[in-house]
Amino acid sequence: MLAGCAQVLTARGWRVVLPSRTQPLMADDGPGRAARASISRGHRPTWVRADWAKPAELASEVEYELQGKPVNLLVAWVHTTYRANVLQAVHHLLAEGAPVVEVHTCAPVPDPVLPNPTQQVLLGHFSHDAAQRTSRAVLEAVERALEGRAPSLHYEDAR
Repeated sequence: MLAGCAQVLTARGWRVVLPSRTQPLMADDGPGRAARASISRGHRPTWVRADWAKPAELASEVEYELQGKPVNLLVAWVHTTYRANVLQAVHHLLAEGAPVVEVHTCAPVPDPVLPNPTQQVLLGHFSHDAAQRTSRAVLEAVERALEGRAPSLHYEDAR
């Protein structure tokens, strides 16, 4: 659902690491596999298999792929059950003051977990083009975060 956002960021030269339960079509083969050659040229996001129930392992895999470089932007769409643990596990990977964009699908939206400036997006019901509309809504929140706008909650409903 965030493929469009990831593609835009990659096209803009961002190094994108995608923790996900399944490999997105536009991502490379994942941890340790020919990813660095591709990602260093900014062509494709790097996929890291995510097991939300194992946040320390997830953070370790992401850290390995980043080769010690800090994360300058975090876009997180993690199921409520695992959200706090996953965000806390990756917090040490973030550059100081790096903005966070959290994506939610259920109200009420919880308070941000991390002390970093956080834009939150609450996705409403999308009757069609869900992936496209989701990516657009999240990308708009990313833009606000990168512009340094005050943290806020944004509701996106495309009915």
